[in-house]
Amino acid sequence: MVDNVGEVQIIDEVQQVSSEEGVSGSNKRKIELRSFVWKHFSKLPGGLRAKCHYCRRSYAAHSNSGTSGLSTHLDRCKVRKKMKAENDAKQQTLVFKKGKGKDDGTAKVTHIGFNREACRMALVKMIIKDELPFRFVEAEGFLEFMETCCPKFEVPSRRTITRDILELYQNEKGLLKSILSANKQRVCITTDTWTSIQMSNFMVVTAHFIDEEWVLHKRILTFTPISNHKGDGIGKLIENCLIDWGIEKLFTITVDNASANTLAIAYVKKKLANWSGNSMVLNGLYMHVRCSAHIINLIVQDGLSQVSQSIASIRNAVKYVRSSPARLQKFKTCVDREKISRGGLMVLDVPTRWNSTYLMLEKAVAFEKAFERLKEDDGHYTNWFDEDESEKRRVGPPIDKDWENAKRLVKCLSIFYHVTLKFSSSLTVTSNNFLNEMWKVYIHLKSLVDSNDFLLNQMGYKMEEKFVKYWGHFFEKVNMLLIVANVLDPRCKLDFVIWCFSSLYDIRKVDELRANIKELLLKLLENYGGESNRNRGERCRAVHDGASSSVESFDPFTQFKKMKESSNDDISGKNDVEKYLSETCESASNPQFDILTWWKLNGPRYPILSQIAKDVLAIPVSTVASESAFSTGGRILDPFRSSLTHKTVESLICTQNWLRLTLLGECTIQPSQEEAEFYELVETDPNIELENA
Repeated sequence: MVDNVGEVQIIDEVQQVSSEEGVSGSNKRKIELRSFVWKHFSKLPGGLRAKCHYCRRSYAAHSNSGTSGLSTHLDRCKVRKKMKAENDAKQQTLVFKKGKGKDDGTAKVTHIGFNREACRMALVKMIIKDELPFRFVEAEGFLEFMETCCPKFEVPSRRTITRDILELYQNEKGLLKSILSANKQRVCITTDTWTSIQMSNFMVVTAHFIDEEWVLHKRILTFTPISNHKGDGIGKLIENCLIDWGIEKLFTITVDNASANTLAIAYVKKKLANWSGNSMVLNGLYMHVRCSAHIINLIVQDGLSQVSQSIASIRNAVKYVRSSPARLQKFKTCVDREKISRGGLMVLDVPTRWNSTYLMLEKAVAFEKAFERLKEDDGHYTNWFDEDESEKRRVGPPIDKDWENAKRLVKCLSIFYHVTLKFSSSLTVTSNNFLNEMWKVYIHLKSLVDSNDFLLNQMGYKMEEKFVKYWGHFFEKVNMLLIVANVLDPRCKLDFVIWCFSSLYDIRKVDELRANIKELLLKLLENYGGESNRNRGERCRAVHDGASSSVESFDPFTQFKKMKESSNDDISGKNDVEKYLSETCESASNPQFDILTWWKLNGPRYPILSQIAKDVLAIPVSTVASESAFSTGGRILDPFRSSLTHKTVESLICTQNWLRLTLLGECTIQPSQEEAEFYELVETDPNIELENA
C-alpha cells in the first residue's frame, strides 16, 4: 500500500491536467481508471502512455502492459521521495517526551516531525550503545516491527550500518579533538593491556581532564591492537596516540605495577623531551602514578593466601547451593527454618577478584546456620564433597574453624573493600582522597600486626610487606603529586598532612616534610607561571599585531589593566601558594562539599594555583577507567563476532564511551559496568554458568 500523505496538494493541482490530458472525446465511452497509480499519473493523448505528476516523465500505459510498470516507477521516483520527505518533516505530531534521567518520571508535550536521517542516526547509536550485532537490522522481527510502527523509514542494510558507524566515529573524534584543543591544558591518561577470547592483544588509553567549567571528564582515546606487552611497544602506542590526538601537554600516566609499564613511561618521557619545552611538568619527574587499586589487590591477595583452605571450602558450599534450582530451593527452606533474613541470593565469587571473594564471604557468614542445617537435611550435600573435581577431592564442607576464619576475614577485608571503592571511582575526583584512604590502610595494617590473634597477626605481616614494597615505610615511595592533591583540598591544606605524619615522624622530620611540600608547590607555581607568561606574551603580540593594523582600536590602559588582573602579584606581595595556605580551611563537616565547585568559584583569586589544581585533581589513582573498556571489548568480541576488524572494534568501543558522556556543560558521567559492580555491591550474575555444576 502506497502512503499518500503529503501528496494531497499535488494531486489537487494535477486533477485538472488529468482531465485535459486523459482520453477524451464525446464519441468515446469514458473508462473508469480504478488503479491507485492514476492518482499519480495522467494519460497522454492516444491513451498509450502516462506522465508522472512528479518527475514529468512518460511511461507505457496501454492495456497490454497494465499498470505494474507505473507502480514500479512510483516506488522509485526520486522527485516523489524528496517531496514526501519534505512534507513528512513539515507534518508535526504531538508526543509526550520523557526526561533524560533513568528515574526521571517527568514528561512534557512537544511536537516532532518525521526525519529519515535522524531515524537512521538513532538506529546507528542504538547499535553502538546496546552492543547489538550488525545483522540485527536485517532480522525478521525487527523489520516487522519497523514496518508496523514506522513504515516510512527504510531500514538500511548491515553494510550501510557499518559505514555509518565508522563515519560517526570520525565525526565524534573530530568533535572531541576540538574540545581538547580548545581546552589548552594538560591531560592525565590511564592505560592497560588485555587479551581477547581470540587471543588478540589490545591496549586502551583513556584521557582524564577537567574542563573550563571545572567538570571532570574521562574519554577513551584509543583501543588498538598491540603486538606484545613489552615496555617499548606500550610506549610507542602511547606516543602515537598523543600525536594522533594532537595532545602536546601530558601531566601523568597511571598504570599498574608491571615492570613493562615503568619502561613504557621512560620511553614516553624520552620522546616528550624532544617536543616543546612545556610538554612535561618538571621534566616528567612525577609523571608515573601507580594504580592504587592494583596495589591494594596485591596486598590483600598476600593476606588471603593464609586462609586459602577455608575460602575454598566455603566457595564449594556456595557452588553446591547455586548448582541447581532444586538445591537452591532446599537451601531457601533451611534459611526459613533457621529464621534467617534472606537479604538476597547467595554470591559466588570470581577467585581472581578478591573483592568478589569478600562479598561471597560476607553473605555466606550470615547463612552459616542454614549451611549447617543443609548438612543435616540433605544427604547429597556431604557426598558431593567426596567427589573429585579436576582430579582432586573437593575441599569442604566448611567446618567451625572455616566459619571462624571467614568471620575474621570479613572484618579484616572491610577496610580494603571500601578503600578500593574510593580508589576505583572515575566519576569523581580521587586524588584529593588518596592520602586519607591510604592512611586508613596503614593504620589498619598496624593494628593487624599488633593483634594477639595469630591468624590476623600473620596476615598483617604479609600484607605490610607488600605495602612497604610499593609505598614505603614512611610513604617515601608515594608520588608527591598525590600529597599535593590533598593540600589543594581547601578542607585540608597542609594541616591534615602534618597531622597524619606527626604520628610517624619527629618534629624535625615533619618540618622537613612541610618544607618539601611547599617547595614542590612553588616549583609547580614557577612552571605554570612561565606558561602563563608565555600565553600572556602571545596575547600581547596578537594585540600589538591588531594595533598596527588598526591603531584606533588599541587602548594601552585597557590592556595594562587586563595584564594586572591576570598577574599573580598581590598588593600584599604574596604569591598564590602563600595566599592559599595562609587562609582558613573550609569546614570539613559539610557532607555536600564539592571540591570542583569550590575551585570554580574561588579559582580567580589564585589564577596560577587554580591551573595547577585543575591538573592535579584530574589525576586518577587507579586504572579502572581503562580496565572497564575491556568489559565492553569482551562483549563485543564474543565468539560470534570474531571477524570484526580492529578498526571497527575501536570505533564501537570509543564511540560508545563518547555517546554515553556529554562533552561540555553537564556532568552526566555514567558508571561503566565495572564501576557499577563496585558502587552498587551487586551480586554475581545468576546467569554465569558454574563449572561442574
